[in-house]
Amino acid sequence: MKNPILVTLILLLGIPLTESANDTDFKFGDSVAIERMCGGVTVYKHFAIYVGPSTGVDVGQGDNDIFHRTGKGCMVSVAKFDKLEDVAKTSKVSKDNYLDDDYKIQNKKDFEDHIKKGIEDTRGTRCIYRPVKNNCEHFATKIRYGEPHSQQKGTMVEPVLKFKDSAKKVLANIFSKMRKGRRSVPNKYLTI
Repeated sequence: MKNPILVTLILLLGIPLTESANDTDFKFGDSVAIERMCGGVTVYKHFAIYVGPSTGVDVGQGDNDIFHRTGKGCMVSVAKFDKLEDVAKTSKVSKDNYLDDDYKIQNKKDFEDHIKKGIEDTRGTRCIYRPVKNNCEHFATKIRYGEPHSQQKGTMVEPVLKFKDSAKKVLANIFSKMRKGRRSVPNKYLTI
């Protein structure tokens, strides 16, 4: 008697999790954000590009529905297709095309061709993962918009990325002033 009740309970608990992971109406090329949480707080978001077989666009994905850069246990990541439900598991999944206002998509056919080319050019490639310079969000935004971006909005990582951009500006300003100052100083005094 306990087993049928336990199975029913597990199935009932599993249904909302599955529905919440797939309740967004994704279209080919959408940026998919998968929240990675710890203690109820979103630490970071894993990003992918939606290519689902239901879109009618064939990029060699088979029955997989996302294209992303991922790796396990090392700093080398690979660009590949996967199933959204396998990657997301019980994580919250959402459409996150946050740069659409900055990058206007004019023509659906040209946009699809752009995404197809990005996938074709990167499929199976490996690279060194760098959280601030070369992460999954950089990859997904490069495929979707043609330029890499990483903001990690609404996560614990977001302030770190904002600091990185601020630090870059400060350093660029310092280096600019140093270069200007060096022009007036004889080279023999600039050796280190």
